[in-house]
Amino acid sequence: MKIGKWLVFFMSSTIVLSTISAYAQTSVTSSVSLSTVSQAKKQKNPSKPNSKRVENLVDPLATDDTKSLFAYLKDVRGKQVLFGHQHAIDEGLTLIGSKELESEVKNSVGDFPAVFGWDTLSLEGKEKPGVPNDPKQSRANLVASMKKVHKLGGIIALSAHMPNFVTGGSFNDTTGNVVEHILPGGDKNAEFNSFLDNIAQFAKELKDDKGKQIPILFRPFHEQNGSWFWWGAKTTTPSQYIEIYRYTVEYLRDKKGVHNFLYVYSPNGTFGGSEANYLTTYPGDDYVDILGMDQYDNQSNPGTTQFLTNLVKDLEMISKLADTKGKIAAFSEFGYSPQGMKTTGNGDLKWFTKVLNAIKADRNAKRIAYMQTWANFGLNGNLFVPYNDAPNGLGDHELLPDFINYYKDPYTAFLREVKGVYNNKVEAAKEQPFMHIASPTDNATVKTATTKIRVRVLNQKPSKVVYVVEGSSKEVPMKLDADGYYSANWSPVSKFNGKSVKITVKSYMPNKTVMKQTVNVFVKVPEILIKQFTFDRDIKGIRNIGTWPDTIKTNFEHARLNGNGKLKINITGMVRTDTWQEIKLELSNIKDIVPLSNVNRVKFDVLVPVSAGQQNANASLRGIIMLPPDWNEKYGMTTTEKALANLQTVTINRVKYAEFPVMIDLNDPAKLSAAKGLVLSIVGNGLELNGAVYVDNIKLFSTYTETPTDPALVDDFESYQGSNAVLQQKFVKAGGDTITVSLDGSHKSSGTYAMKVDYTLAGSGYAGVTKSLGGVDWSRFNKLKFWLTPDGKDQKLVIQLRVDGVYYEAYPSLASTTPGWVELHFNDFTVAPWDTANLGKKLNKISLKNVQDFAIYVNSKNGTTLSSTLYFDDIKAIYDATAASVPNGGTGPGSTPEQPGTLYDFETGVQGWEVEQNQANATTPTITTDAAAKGTHSLTSTFDLTKTGGFELTKVQVVDLSAVKTISAKVKISTGTANARLYIKTGSNWQWHDSGMVAVDSSEFKTLTISLNPAWGIDNVKSIGVKIEPTSGTGNASVYVDDVALSE
Repeated sequence: MKIGKWLVFFMSSTIVLSTISAYAQTSVTSSVSLSTVSQAKKQKNPSKPNSKRVENLVDPLATDDTKSLFAYLKDVRGKQVLFGHQHAIDEGLTLIGSKELESEVKNSVGDFPAVFGWDTLSLEGKEKPGVPNDPKQSRANLVASMKKVHKLGGIIALSAHMPNFVTGGSFNDTTGNVVEHILPGGDKNAEFNSFLDNIAQFAKELKDDKGKQIPILFRPFHEQNGSWFWWGAKTTTPSQYIEIYRYTVEYLRDKKGVHNFLYVYSPNGTFGGSEANYLTTYPGDDYVDILGMDQYDNQSNPGTTQFLTNLVKDLEMISKLADTKGKIAAFSEFGYSPQGMKTTGNGDLKWFTKVLNAIKADRNAKRIAYMQTWANFGLNGNLFVPYNDAPNGLGDHELLPDFINYYKDPYTAFLREVKGVYNNKVEAAKEQPFMHIASPTDNATVKTATTKIRVRVLNQKPSKVVYVVEGSSKEVPMKLDADGYYSANWSPVSKFNGKSVKITVKSYMPNKTVMKQTVNVFVKVPEILIKQFTFDRDIKGIRNIGTWPDTIKTNFEHARLNGNGKLKINITGMVRTDTWQEIKLELSNIKDIVPLSNVNRVKFDVLVPVSAGQQNANASLRGIIMLPPDWNEKYGMTTTEKALANLQTVTINRVKYAEFPVMIDLNDPAKLSAAKGLVLSIVGNGLELNGAVYVDNIKLFSTYTETPTDPALVDDFESYQGSNAVLQQKFVKAGGDTITVSLDGSHKSSGTYAMKVDYTLAGSGYAGVTKSLGGVDWSRFNKLKFWLTPDGKDQKLVIQLRVDGVYYEAYPSLASTTPGWVELHFNDFTVAPWDTANLGKKLNKISLKNVQDFAIYVNSKNGTTLSSTLYFDDIKAIYDATAASVPNGGTGPGSTPEQPGTLYDFETGVQGWEVEQNQANATTPTITTDAAAKGTHSLTSTFDLTKTGGFELTKVQVVDLSAVKTISAKVKISTGTANARLYIKTGSNWQWHDSGMVAVDSSEFKTLTISLNPAWGIDNVKSIGVKIEPTSGTGNASVYVDDVALSE
């Protein structure tokens, strides 16, 4: 927060700052001569040298030119909009590699863009002007290119498609929960820092000929509310995003001394004009200079009134917000569609002017400083600026005339109209104190027994910083560490394990004010130690409560063994003929010391002389826990027994001991709550001992065990601990109008909760939420099943799956209000109509091995606008044995289901059939015209009628018969008689299924038929064959097989 009156409001996880500016913004006007530019375009000069003014920048130490650029962009708003282009001078169809600076934009309209964009991919050598595997040269090349456009007077922007620091993949590799790993304390934080170091080095090397650093519009982590980047909403919570953005700014600005950046915030539209939607991941006024938004139209239906209305509504909102916050508004990335323009056949040839006119027509929306489109990497998916006189017969692009008109419009500004950018005298506003919790982030999950709380306090040294845990008033001091954080360790107590807890940090400032922030965290620690008995000094807390049988006598004392304190149990009367030798000890008054209801695991160590088992080869030990007054349940009875001979040993003071570590889980919450005490038993079997055993390290734990993941389950909504915030981290907005999810206990099919989906259909005409499934394997299933409470509004419900990179959809009805189960067969899913590159594809067993996302959309029918509610529960993939199978996938035989009709007709060849299991001297099969059931040919083989063992004619090849109900074949022989069976073999075990025996002879073709059962796995038929077993006759005969056919 900046200079001026200020108020701090404390909310659950965010400090909300309200600022009254200490300066009055000066409206700057100028009168300059107009110069002629190509296409007779008018110029405007929105800025001139002026007296020093105060501006509210992210970086109070920003260079003079950076501050002046901020002022220039702020002043240009409402006067002109600067046009920007990504890779303007190093990508394009009309660039010929001349020594002159080239640009597709200049070749099209006669002038360069005002804003020149690059990406950190250039620093990695993955985009021009970088070179592969040479970071130093890539950095030098990018600096050189930027210096050239700076000399021309251009403004420079740098986006950041950062690599996946967990997997080593690209920016669109959304696996690995990257942000969690690169935040402070994460195991990939060093790798992320190294990447930022390269950016910082580049920023410092970027200087003009006078040695002054050149300003950059830096746009990290853009389009974060989408799902296509690893920093996107499906894999990154809002609080994680806020903290990684803040971390990046602080690292570059405060640690690396980068002072020539203006920071751009740019989520992806649409927002429905809602500030709340737009600011969901906003890192705060202290971290953002430019409020941007990215938005692309739709290639299949561009320039619609709906698109333009939504765009203007959002830009209007952002412009007003920028006014309120003293920021700059921008259209940070736009385009004809995410795939750019088609080479020919585009649906709207006046798209550029249509977008511009819509923006100009709104007095607020028009107040954006610049609008930047993407790079012309090539045709068919990466064309964003229309080309002029392109080679290879392309000529002029069909949108070129419109782009020229866009250029001619007095409201657009290209390079020649960029004047006085660095003539402003600007002073940065003084920073006010600000505090934020860097880790753990709000609604994070803590999985370690001790976690570090990190807090950044900026712009003033606090007198002290502390944290307070929910349910306690104790303030735990935090100390400034080497990384600039106030930090302290926190070990959650057992009562929070498996639950959520709030942590509040307070920063006491010298002026007696206190800054606070509270985060909610979920505690899921495998083991939290509640109480331990180490016997270092004594054996207090342990009571001897006897033995069984009572012929065994014991007494307890404290002893030191090998330098360590232990509980020594002196034993007499233990004889090897006893099979139950129990020594019982109680933890005295333990109910008054710890909450037994939180104890669900006990561990302890026992040392037993090896000699105790030498007279019985079956001697063993077990550990037992009892929870009086319940003496019947003996926990560990069946899980802890170990043969003494199999235990590891240790020799102490010339005595060899068997080491017996015991771990027992207590899995009955009701009995734990009712327990009045806790008793440990050491039970021997077949031991002979008059001597001592030693007990040490009795530990009581609270444990948390994750429920095993069911790959079939999308969600049953029972794992969110009743928290809507956590649900909303998993089911995130997928675009369109307003939509929210929450937990509901009244419309469930089972358990405690269902998911309530409140949706609005307004300007966008659709609304959706999506959940990442992470690439689960559904190849064993054939349906998606869920409980739905529809709303009767009869809008279009879309259930969408992203499977192996392709979007598939099904459309259940919303006409009814009756709750019930919905089952969607995977064969009924079709590719989303907008996914034109994949139209016609079907789900199959190969693609279903990688189910990546699940989404729910509601689309408006006939322009309907409304708000309503749906409920979903128990969303799961299932296998229905009575339903059709899913195609196997791939190419070739067996990849898709065979359809009714003739499968093998043998008219042109044997079609791969062979003789197997040959016990009748059968010859290699051929085709013949001697006999045919259909057509002119059949398959034939000659065999010996006296060999009753028979033989098989078979075709070994995977075939999918899931779409048919029967398979049949027609068989006869030339002389004698035989039994014939048609068979198939299915599945990985080649399971045999046949038609039953049918007597065949020379009189006619007999039909052999198998009624197919889906439970056999008929989608994976390994072979089809006919078995012939001779029953009468002498000499040789010929078998004829024909018309192997399928029917419904």
